Amino acid sequence: MRFYDLPNFMLCVLFVLICGQRLKVPAIFQFVLLLHCLLPFFLNGVLFSFSFMPDAFKYWHAFNEIRGGDLSLVAAWQKGNVEQAAALFALIPFPLAVTPLSLGFFNTFLYAALFFWLYSKRVFTPASVWFFLLYPSMALYTGMGLRDTFIFIFMVMAIQWAREGRWWLALLPLYLLFMIKFQNFFILGPVLLLYVMFGIRKTGVSAAKAVVVSVIGLVTLVAVSPVALPLINKFRGAMYVEDGGDVSDVEFLETPAEFVLEGLVSGFYFLAKPLPWEATNILQLIQAGENLVILMVLFLLVRVSWKKAPEKLIFWLLFMALALTVYGLVVFNYGTAARYRYPFIAIFVLFVCADCSVRKVIPFTFRKRTAGDCPVNLQHHD
Repeated sequence: MRFYDLPNFMLCVLFVLICGQRLKVPAIFQFVLLLHCLLPFFLNGVLFSFSFMPDAFKYWHAFNEIRGGDLSLVAAWQKGNVEQAAALFALIPFPLAVTPLSLGFFNTFLYAALFFWLYSKRVFTPASVWFFLLYPSMALYTGMGLRDTFIFIFMVMAIQWAREGRWWLALLPLYLLFMIKFQNFFILGPVLLLYVMFGIRKTGVSAAKAVVVSVIGLVTLVAVSPVALPLINKFRGAMYVEDGGDVSDVEFLETPAEFVLEGLVSGFYFLAKPLPWEATNILQLIQAGENLVILMVLFLLVRVSWKKAPEKLIFWLLFMALALTVYGLVVFNYGTAARYRYPFIAIFVLFVCADCSVRKVIPFTFRKRTAGDCPVNLQHHD
């Protein structure tokens, strides 16, 4: 069946080559993107069984209903998240999807399109462009037939247009995000509102303001805990059962103090899990290794950014803290954690590097630059 996906593969390759030439993207970046075009062949049904991501079958079936004329785009958009994601897949100008593997090429196309869009916007710096191209979890989930690529793209587009002051354009991806992943909308929406209202890109957030915001946030959490705790416990139980656990094993939160403390602890744990000693199979061990590398990259990035523009860094740290806390309270499965956190990590790296003008995170170079060197033109411009 993979033979019938060659047209999808070739469309991805042509798209990368044409856009790469028109935008004068360095050949090394184009080469890595071409390797991404191959990933769906090796991810779906080879390295991972199709049952590894059963959601892909749901999107694939709904996609074929829409393409086959059994379900209209309007009717699909008025149904659930599966049909809405399938409607978005159906709008991509690719010829066919003979298996869930095919949707992996659709997502690869979207991943490449996002790269070229960000490149044309001069968002990338040398540090963030390589992170975008080499982040393993992003490569995995953008090479499979899942809706997560749409979620990531809508978040990035909304943030970038907000950074440009074009908030009216940011409303469209925010609406689409609300429809297919409302949790991420309620994390990103208020953050972007603050970003635009207070001109964070230019002024940032002072340490004093960050302390005040944190205190207000904690007080707010305690105040809303009578309403929030039942909802959090509901999602904790549902996610635990969905991952194959017994609801009687879930530790439900009972007091505001537990709510706050568990949120702080689980947020950091959500970023790091699984820890190496928690791995029970080779996949989890690889994930634990990736986590250690990512934590080191984030540490170095924060270290460099704090020296360059601490006020701007603080804003993105608050964004990450909010996102990690929300998901840390309800996600137990290691694979689900990797799937849900990669957009936030990628966004943090992209826009901290852009806002704080971070061109490298390693505090040393291997050699001095000579007159003959021709550095990549990825300097961010205001």
